[in-house]
Amino acid sequence: MTEFDAATLDWQLQYKLLIGSVTPRPIALVTTLGSRGPNAAPFSFFNGVGTDPAMLMFSVGAREGGAKDTIANILEIPEFVVHIVSDAIKEKMNVCAIDYPRGVNEIAEAGFTALASKKVRPPRIAEAPVAFECRLLQRLELGRAPYHVVIGEVVYYHFHEGIVDERFHVDVGKINPIGRLAGRGGYTRITDRFEMARLPVPGGR
Repeated sequence: MTEFDAATLDWQLQYKLLIGSVTPRPIALVTTLGSRGPNAAPFSFFNGVGTDPAMLMFSVGAREGGAKDTIANILEIPEFVVHIVSDAIKEKMNVCAIDYPRGVNEIAEAGFTALASKKVRPPRIAEAPVAFECRLLQRLELGRAPYHVVIGEVVYYHFHEGIVDERFHVDVGKINPIGRLAGRGGYTRITDRFEMARLPVPGGR
């Protein structure tokens, strides 16, 4: 075994170990709205939390000079829209990852189409195959940086036509999402899927 004591490693080394191991990571392209306009930014520390109510989480790292635009906007308007990033919109998502000055509209810079949301004030992105309108449930400041863990309740769902069937089954192939890998430009597609049945409890218990 190769082993490390976390107490002997700085955050950059631990970052490499985490993002190289916890992978592939889904990507949340998050739109928010504040006094300086809308913002869009991708986050790969992202996942579902639970379903009663439906909840999503994403984690936002620190930024020199203050909070990132996503957090600054959520502090003003505690609502946001989480979009699943498909292969078709990956280049535009990458534009949103640029560290623009506060007030720049990344939705416009990337060439996305902004649409009005149904229940929240931030806009949603038309080109994204899935969008979850969310209201802030909780924001946690963790760690020394700190990191902002944002938990939102899903209040409205948007899917492109043909993704969800009458039984509410989602066709992930039609979403065609990408995932984040380690490195400056590491991504992956879902190109090989398999099924594995859940095993029964031994002894029939």
